[in-house]
Amino acid sequence: MVTPPKGPANVAGHTPGLKNDGFSDIKKIVRLVLHHWFLFALSIPLFLGGVYIYHRYTLPVYKGTVTMLFKSESERMMRDINLMEGFGLSAEVRNIENQSFIIRSQKTIREVIDRLDFRISYFADGRFKDTELYRSAPFVIEIEENHPQVLGVSIYVSMLDNGMMKISASSESGILHRFDANQDVGRAVPFSFEKTVRPGELVEHKNFAFRIKLTEGLSSGLGEYFVQFHSHVQLTARYRSRVSVNNYREGSSIVFIGVTGQNPRKITSFLDVLSDVIVENNLKRKNDMASRSLDFIQNQLKSVADTLNQTQRQLMDFRKKNRFMVPSEFASELAGQFIEKEKDLRLLEINYDYFQQLKARLKSGDMNEDYLLTAFVNDDPGVVNQLVGKYMDVLSELKSVELTAGTSNPYYQQLEQELKIVSETMIQAIDKRMESIIVRQEEMRKQIAALSGRMNYLPELEKEYLELERAYKLNDAIYTFLLQKNSETQIAKASNVPDNEILDQATISGVVSPDKKGNYGKAFLLSLILPAAVIGLREMLNTRVRDKQEMETIAGDFPNMGSVVRNRVVSENAINQSPHSLLAESFRSLRTKIRFMLAEDTHQVILLTSTNTGEGKTFCALNLATVFAISGKKVALLGFDMRKPRLSEIFDRNQNIGISNYLSGQNQLEEIIYPSEIENMWVVPSGITPPNPSELIAGERTKGLFDYLRSRFDVIIVDTPPIGLVADARILIQYSDCRLFVVRAGMTNKEHFAATIDELRNENINRVGLVLNDINPGDKRYGYYNTGYYGPPTEDYK
Repeated sequence: MVTPPKGPANVAGHTPGLKNDGFSDIKKIVRLVLHHWFLFALSIPLFLGGVYIYHRYTLPVYKGTVTMLFKSESERMMRDINLMEGFGLSAEVRNIENQSFIIRSQKTIREVIDRLDFRISYFADGRFKDTELYRSAPFVIEIEENHPQVLGVSIYVSMLDNGMMKISASSESGILHRFDANQDVGRAVPFSFEKTVRPGELVEHKNFAFRIKLTEGLSSGLGEYFVQFHSHVQLTARYRSRVSVNNYREGSSIVFIGVTGQNPRKITSFLDVLSDVIVENNLKRKNDMASRSLDFIQNQLKSVADTLNQTQRQLMDFRKKNRFMVPSEFASELAGQFIEKEKDLRLLEINYDYFQQLKARLKSGDMNEDYLLTAFVNDDPGVVNQLVGKYMDVLSELKSVELTAGTSNPYYQQLEQELKIVSETMIQAIDKRMESIIVRQEEMRKQIAALSGRMNYLPELEKEYLELERAYKLNDAIYTFLLQKNSETQIAKASNVPDNEILDQATISGVVSPDKKGNYGKAFLLSLILPAAVIGLREMLNTRVRDKQEMETIAGDFPNMGSVVRNRVVSENAINQSPHSLLAESFRSLRTKIRFMLAEDTHQVILLTSTNTGEGKTFCALNLATVFAISGKKVALLGFDMRKPRLSEIFDRNQNIGISNYLSGQNQLEEIIYPSEIENMWVVPSGITPPNPSELIAGERTKGLFDYLRSRFDVIIVDTPPIGLVADARILIQYSDCRLFVVRAGMTNKEHFAATIDELRNENINRVGLVLNDINPGDKRYGYYNTGYYGPPTEDYK
């Protein structure tokens, strides 16, 4: 005897009282995947084939790289560096991060474009994709520099078999550009052009003018080509966006400069020229500094040379006029001291002028990368020079942050404050140095004044001579000093080498896009995800009970009495027509389980109901009655579904009297029981459809009907209306020993089924068993692996 089930049914997926070992969901997923294998069989080739076609007809984008070394110093020791020591760049220029901005600057890229022949692009016109030809086209275009040329419009060149060329072009608009003036001159109006020309003949239109010359050594053959014109401004913008600069690692001076494009030869040409421009510009900047210093020294030499010549002539004239030969030893010693002091005073004046210039630069904010320390400064402590280096470092970082993050960045504001502090500190240090210079100047002037006083004791002739000689020797010493610095500067300039060095020449490092491996991996992943998503969505949107697991999940502790495979025969009585079929065996299995459930009952009343119509309860009632009859039991099949008397139609008893006639008192029991063509089975049809079936079933005569049948039959099969729709079956439950709830796979609504099961549970109805009807016999999850095991298969199962 089956006890009443406990706990509510759960549609969400947890079976009350049923322990889940964790593998049921995995098994369900595997079953779903195997059941929908065809979706994966379609999606995998479809996606992989799509990727293959994409790769087949998409132009690859290559990346080329050149490796360079940017020599830099972590801290510039300005104290030990003067004008002559290598003319090193400021910290701003040496900074790797700033170098990356310089490399990608419009000025640098424009210089590279100006050196290359990229303004005309050549393409082979393909059926599905166009291939760019760089220095491999069978012809070259020579444009008329002073004629407007339309930019970005394809001009087609068809090579004909008679050696002629067909030129055609059309466009709705375009920019007109003159290459000689390097400027846009207007816009093109809609035009269409077509002309056949010889090689070398001028092709002229108001939107373009050029000549086509065949390339020597390349076979022209027949083919379709087209060319496009690009201005240097367009090319500069295009290649700036393609250039990338990356360090080997953080803190390293080795830099990888890369650029992407669709033509490998064009990429390597661009990188070769770019690396040359970087090296040349670096050396040019250093040489420019040396040249400016040489210009300064040359100007000073010219001025000193004039003064030196003048003093020399005055000295010679004085000697000739006064026949003065050699001053006394005392006078010579005094003159030497005087000259040395005046020379030192002159150098102090140069230092003072330098610090004044530096202070003025700081106050005006005119410190930049072209700033040079003067050649004559003698800053022994080096404090000012170190502060200049610190100032340059902060200014460099400030400009870098401004380029990358803007002036509103908090770090930019912090650097501004730091720069202000360094500037104020430098001004204070400069003031101290200038005060020190003034003190030394005053001391030097006193010493010179003392020497001048001692010279007053000399004879007037000797005194006048010594003054002329002093002026001459002072200018001669300064002239000699300038000549020395001029020679050192020229040597330093000649020995200048660039701070940047090319380590590896430009090479193609690989294909950037399309990424074949990655795309195939993504396509394969999508080919699995999409069918899985379809399956998951279908599962999520499914509202029908499809298999035994779903049925048991909703029903909870109600036992599963068995499964009935799909009926593929024509007759409703499949047992009678195909007694050896898999369908017949499923009903025999159901009969066995019912016998175990009702072993102690001699006369068994089995009631069949369902949630809704069309779920196969009448079919199951008929075939279940048949298998009991075949086993030797005396069976009565009752058609209590008086609203839709399906049994009456099957047995052709629509016009016969039946249950409704008996319950209404019109006929006796013996009159409504009819023998069937099946041995041991009798049929009690529904009779005439009454207006009030529930009221008739609830009457006293129903009990008499079942008492009478129990006394004469071994098994009574009752086909009732759907219990989820009407109350008839609930009334009849009290007369039954076993209640079979028929669930049709793929048709029974989950929510309706769950609600009906909950009602039965709440009403404490026992001996309720579930029958899953209309399952696919080929579905292995139900355990039917070989339909031929039970007997000779019919044509319907082949």
